[in-house]
Amino acid sequence: MAEKSTTLLYLDQAISRRTVLTSLIGLGSPQLMANASVAEEFDNPPVFATVRHQFTLIEPAMQMPAVTLMDGADRRTRLAPIPGKILLLNFWATWCEACQLDLPLLERFHDAIGERVRVAAVSTDTAEQRGRIKPYLNRLSIRSLPIYLDPEGRLASSSVSTEAPFVLLGGMPVTYLITPSGRVAGYILGVADWLAEDAQKLLAYYKRA
Repeated sequence: MAEKSTTLLYLDQAISRRTVLTSLIGLGSPQLMANASVAEEFDNPPVFATVRHQFTLIEPAMQMPAVTLMDGADRRTRLAPIPGKILLLNFWATWCEACQLDLPLLERFHDAIGERVRVAAVSTDTAEQRGRIKPYLNRLSIRSLPIYLDPEGRLASSSVSTEAPFVLLGGMPVTYLITPSGRVAGYILGVADWLAEDAQKLLAYYKRA
């Protein structure tokens, strides 16, 4: 059973799998508030955990909004859930040491399963840091991973006063699992290998969610 999250603090504390803890989502964001009458059919997923972190559910159910960002080739691109496909939404930055391990794993996953599960790696670097992005990705030999740029914090921000739907209070990298119906099911902090057996079981569980 995955952990559950409904508030905004203390993500790194040791807790039981049933404990209600902090969410990295902006719960007050109107575009993410779901209809309270929606039944939670998929609320008991298999455990996916790394050495330090575990996949954590987000409750109540929320929908991911569509947003227009620049992609890695500096083209305006609409990022939104694709009906019928899981989306792994990853947030990273060039100053994040753990991201240097996470991004290559995410690209390996994308290369192996990209036709079945969509991946979006969103840089949260500011406009002033933008010049670091391409050299950073080149150093990591990132070639095929879908990259998006969010220098203005339209999709995610580390500020609690932001209007962005995703509030990044627990650090990076962080990866959200968006279900085929567009629901933000949960997240996992830190470096995560989505080709691992436990991760594959989690993806299979949400395949029809």
